Amino acid sequence: MEAANLTLVARLRLLPPQQQTKSYAWTESCKIAASGRSASIAGSSGFDLRGRFRRQQTRELLLGSCDVRGVEERRQRQRRRGGAVNVSAMDAAQPFYHESTRSQELDKNRKLKVGIVGFGNFGQFLAERILQQGHKVLAHSRRDYTDKARKIGVTYFRDADDFCEEHPEVVLLCTSIMSTEAVLHSLPLQRLKRNTLFVDVLSVKEFPKNLFLKVLPPEFDVLCTHPMFGPESGKGSWAGLPFVYDKVRISNGRRSRSADRFLDIFASEGCRMVEMSCVEHDRFAAGSQFITHTVGRVLGKLGLQSTPINTKGYETLLGLVQNTSGDSFELYYGLFMYNANATEELQRLEVAFDSTKKQLFGQLHNVLRKQLFNGEVATKNNPSQGFKGSSSNNGSKQLETPYKGGLGIVSNIDSLSHLFDVDIKKSIKLDKDHTSQSQRI
Repeated sequence: MEAANLTLVARLRLLPPQQQTKSYAWTESCKIAASGRSASIAGSSGFDLRGRFRRQQTRELLLGSCDVRGVEERRQRQRRRGGAVNVSAMDAAQPFYHESTRSQELDKNRKLKVGIVGFGNFGQFLAERILQQGHKVLAHSRRDYTDKARKIGVTYFRDADDFCEEHPEVVLLCTSIMSTEAVLHSLPLQRLKRNTLFVDVLSVKEFPKNLFLKVLPPEFDVLCTHPMFGPESGKGSWAGLPFVYDKVRISNGRRSRSADRFLDIFASEGCRMVEMSCVEHDRFAAGSQFITHTVGRVLGKLGLQSTPINTKGYETLLGLVQNTSGDSFELYYGLFMYNANATEELQRLEVAFDSTKKQLFGQLHNVLRKQLFNGEVATKNNPSQGFKGSSSNNGSKQLETPYKGGLGIVSNIDSLSHLFDVDIKKSIKLDKDHTSQSQRI
């Protein structure tokens, strides 16, 4: 700071007397310096002008009774007497100090105050990563997460009014799909700033978009997002993981910076940023996310267990069951209830399963008919099949196999043949009737 004071004095000496007088007239402390006492110039940080030369020089500068040339002559005379210290300007430190201060201000402006509503597993998962980037995080939830929030450095509020009084720049809804509407209506929106940005991270997008536009005041900005990962799949790095967003209602100018800074949280983590409309998201999500959860839950009902001879495909199925079973049924039901495309995808899945089942049993029915009507011919032409026809007590053909208790097609025929017995007998009768009728004609 001493260098700054020296710079101030040296610069003022180069000004015309009129400007010197105007430059010093506003400070009260300069009057004290002009009266001959030691004083500090206002705006400096305690730099004293001591000695007769400095007091005289300061007095002349303040009163405007000298010019630059006169000051320089008196300075030279004083040097010859040996009692003067030359005052030189030191401007080198000032630009660095200014740049450092400006850099700190810019860094502070880049930091957000993010308020998370719904501090469950997913809310905590996002909060930890947001904190790591230096942002401030507040939290509010129906349950008491005070201890958990304190451990990770989040300020927790049990009361929604206290939460909104902190004026978070971003309100991030991490609630379940089913409770989003009730939670949004419970917030005292009048206590928030008019430029607050509302963000959701739900697995469906058209529903929160319509809800926000209906409930929130028009001064609030709306950003709909969906991180396509969770606490399990995003446990380590987020690099390459898709992050879908739609700038539903973002104001231009300074207010758009909050949305950009929030999106930068995920972009800086390496997420693959995908800007997509809410309509497109729900259409794609129904064919991917909802089907994935459906198949995983169906396989979970089977109680699949790991075996000593697991294939890669089976390991994939076990992983699918594990990933989907960790999510609540409420989440799965929300994917179905609040996505208009989910019903169509469920019907398509059902049709595909029925088609596969019909193809499978249709092939089995053909094998049964072939063995019943052409068993001897099939045995002669294909002796290596391991099947042979044998007559039962009632004269009908039955199948025998050397693979006792095996899992081949023969055991399936033996176990399921009774399902087609009635149809086969009807077919035989119809064939005989048709043959006899043809002979008569």
